[in-house]
Amino acid sequence: MTTEPGSERPRSRRLLWTVVLLLLAAAGLLWGSGALRWVDQSYRTPFSGQITAGADGSVVRAELVPLALASLAAIAAVLATGGWLRRVVGAVVVVAGGLVGWRAATGFRLSTFHAVNVPSGSTPVGAAALHPVGPLLMALGAVALFVGGLLVLLRADRMPAMGAKYSAPGATERRSQDPDRRMWDDLDHGRDPTDEDR
Repeated sequence: MTTEPGSERPRSRRLLWTVVLLLLAAAGLLWGSGALRWVDQSYRTPFSGQITAGADGSVVRAELVPLALASLAAIAAVLATGGWLRRVVGAVVVVAGGLVGWRAATGFRLSTFHAVNVPSGSTPVGAAALHPVGPLLMALGAVALFVGGLLVLLRADRMPAMGAKYSAPGATERRSQDPDRRMWDDLDHGRDPTDEDR
């Protein structure tokens, strides 16, 4: 079956919801990574004996929580935009996902870890313990962000625009060449599809 010139490519709501779920998953994974403890270190203090101090992901990787919020904003941007503007949103999300992935791949060096709220004069006891769940969630969030942005960038024309039914009155409407589709469009707009005088 050939597509006639001027006819629109089929729109896929499933593709749009896949992108929304990927970006939502990325937001949850990045926020969860920032909330979890990444590293612990035992210290011998001059006065109170031995204590354990550590750092959450939001301290180790300060970009995690802001990027989680940016992922939620990207969902709104994808739903509200269409055309080239939606592709720009997709490109920004791809870049963000790539940067988070690069930060996750470079790893966290325990030698650069400095615990906060440790009394001055304290000395570390043993090696710092890295908890792998936080960095793993960061890597998964980066993948979800990158894939979601890539789908938007490459398939923006296949996703329906949420605001298309609310365009300004009198705006020019592009009619499909498919007679069945035109009939359903007429019914959606409250017009009689059998009226030949239009």
